[in-house]
Amino acid sequence: MYCKRILILQQTDKRFAERNKELCGMVKLINNSASATSVTVFVTNADVKSFGEWWLLLGFGRERISKQLSTLNNATFTLPRQNLDNVGCMLIKVEDKCYEVARSYVGDSSVCDVLFRQKENLIYEKTAAEQEQQTVYEQFVASTDNFYQGMDLDKIKSRADERYKSVADYSAAFERYYAAGSRSDYYESVKTEICKVFVQFPPYYPLIHKYMESFFVRIDFPSSPKYFVLGVLQDKGVIRYICYGLPAEQEGFSDKDFVYVENSPVGFWMLFQDAQTGQITALNETV
Repeated sequence: MYCKRILILQQTDKRFAERNKELCGMVKLINNSASATSVTVFVTNADVKSFGEWWLLLGFGRERISKQLSTLNNATFTLPRQNLDNVGCMLIKVEDKCYEVARSYVGDSSVCDVLFRQKENLIYEKTAAEQEQQTVYEQFVASTDNFYQGMDLDKIKSRADERYKSVADYSAAFERYYAAGSRSDYYESVKTEICKVFVQFPPYYPLIHKYMESFFVRIDFPSSPKYFVLGVLQDKGVIRYICYGLPAEQEGFSDKDFVYVENSPVGFWMLFQDAQTGQITALNETV
């Protein structure tokens, strides 16, 4: 039997909307066959420039489903046919952890409450399952001698390794500067290497938006969920500081060289380095 439900998403956390706008959207569910439920997701005014993943959680009675969204502009996918009498949905942003952004329901509102309590498990278990499937696929590829016949494997690997090589090159330039006993023009001495890092890694917009005349990138550790940020602060177009930040809570850490920078969705313990002298400087986070 044909059945359609339209769930209007209501924003629950304004931090993930574009500045001075309210995030809103809809989730359309249609049972138009005996075996499938089609899902369409449309969200507007979301801050899609910030780093992270967008997920949709769906609850159908006792059934819980998670789906990563590659787009917020009419994302579509199909599920095994579901009962649409009692439905809840939740839009999630995954950054350092899972944040609820918006929700909606038809029927019993407790469906959304259950989705909220289980959001981490629904997302991380799905991700782990997909990674396990990928590992099995990679084993298959490894056992298939001619799978990449005619392709330049060295070039493919080189492109994948180039990102992290740029970090290693910058680290080496950093060490050379101090080993030579230099005390001036630090940024000029490492400019080539640091620019390569900025090209290879994605911009980190939460800090770019926080500081005027700044640029930050997020650098994820290989085979780990951890990351750090690297950035520069300018004054009238001149690089004044190089910044190194670790995402963390304010409590539980103390170091005279680090400054805690409040920010949304996560704060950072930040190290500021003078671009001229290369020395660590006690810079107030409100620079």
